[in-house]
Amino acid sequence: VDVALDAALSADGKYCGIVETGTSSAALAFGELCYKVTATGKWALAKADVVGTSINELGICVLAAAGADAATTMLKYGKVRADSLFDTFTVAAPVYISAATAGKIVSTAPSGTTDFVVRCIGHAEDANTVFFQPSPDYSTLV
Repeated sequence: VDVALDAALSADGKYCGIVETGTSSAALAFGELCYKVTATGKWALAKADVVGTSINELGICVLAAAGADAATTMLKYGKVRADSLFDTFTVAAPVYISAATAGKIVSTAPSGTTDFVVRCIGHAEDANTVFFQPSPDYSTLV
């Protein structure tokens, strides 16, 4: 059986792929990059300036959560379009976890600070769409 992803997402706030339901540890918005908290199994905003918030299981929020302990849905693999949240990406270029802003996906790998995590989480499909396939591999800057 084939799994087919949309060639191009039709509008802001659209996604396609494999998703998982879960519980939030705080308020989450559509398109924010999250990690699964080891101690609780809840989803929180990922940030590359701390190893613990960037090397765990990742997902992109596709069902916003109003606050802690709210139901949410995470895209685990696939495409997501978030025009206002995402930077303007270069087609086919890798994207990374931001070290500056929790939950943000950026086109430039973190650099220059000890213990930052560099982890590719996918590639840009177009200026506002990410193909999310997070690598299990990462490196820390020393």
